[in-house]
Amino acid sequence: MGRVVVAGSVNTDIVVRVPHFPRPGETLPAGPLTYSGGGKGANQAVAAARMGASVTMVGAVGDDAFSDARLADLAADGIDASRVRRRTGIPGGVALIEVDDSGQNTIALVAGANGTVSGDEAASGVTAALGRDGVLLCQFELPPAATGSALRTARRLGARTLLNAAPYISEAAELVGLADVLVVNEIEAGQILGCSPVAVDDATNAADELSRLGPSVVVITLGPSGAYLREPGAAELLPAPRVSVVDTTGAGDALVGAMAALIAEGASTLHATRVGVLAGALAVQRAGAQPSLPYRRDVEALLADTR
Repeated sequence: MGRVVVAGSVNTDIVVRVPHFPRPGETLPAGPLTYSGGGKGANQAVAAARMGASVTMVGAVGDDAFSDARLADLAADGIDASRVRRRTGIPGGVALIEVDDSGQNTIALVAGANGTVSGDEAASGVTAALGRDGVLLCQFELPPAATGSALRTARRLGARTLLNAAPYISEAAELVGLADVLVVNEIEAGQILGCSPVAVDDATNAADELSRLGPSVVVITLGPSGAYLREPGAAELLPAPRVSVVDTTGAGDALVGAMAALIAEGASTLHATRVGVLAGALAVQRAGAQPSLPYRRDVEALLADTR
């Protein structure tokens, strides 16, 4: 069992289905409305735990009922939340998500308690939970100072660092240099490089440019086309299986969490990425973020079918 420490956000997802995304001033009939666990950090922690990793979460929640429910969610998946701080008088993070009939989504994010995590808190949480043989997994839904502190601490400890540079922030290029493994989607890759979203045909050049920022391994996710992996001495496009899309929310988190779990076990980045692509393909077939994240047995069954 590999050890994964996730320094990241814990949110409540409030999700509504819409026939299409409303235009400014337009009112639409919508539904159903659902509430579930979310936040890229918590999603990826759950994804890694369901793939068999021993997971510790570092972050913050509020003192509201939503935060109580989110801590219960983490516990239900066997995640150690002892390094998640409780804030008084501050609500937990919330994501307002619209999902249209094609399964695409728009997200409005309220940071809440996530925005209060300090660099010192991130460093102390990582120091307490992470060993040399573990993997630190970060995203960009905590303050940049906290994310940077977590990544630098993991490097001092000799652990591997995996950064999902999402959502894009202006400090992205600086923080990317602290990652051993970088995962971005086609839009985030373009934002970091200052260009348009990366198409499949442009993935090789984009991955090369991103690697010059510091990561030895770069993965660019390409939606239904799969993911492009660049590592020292090798590069490969890993196609995704064709599936019926219900909801794309959480698909990237399924991929990243699965990658972290497999890398922590000692798997190659090629195998970890291939498994991550399949985890993402399973996630889009169910609604919601955390409710859609697959278990290892389901990913392994799909892997066996695709060989």
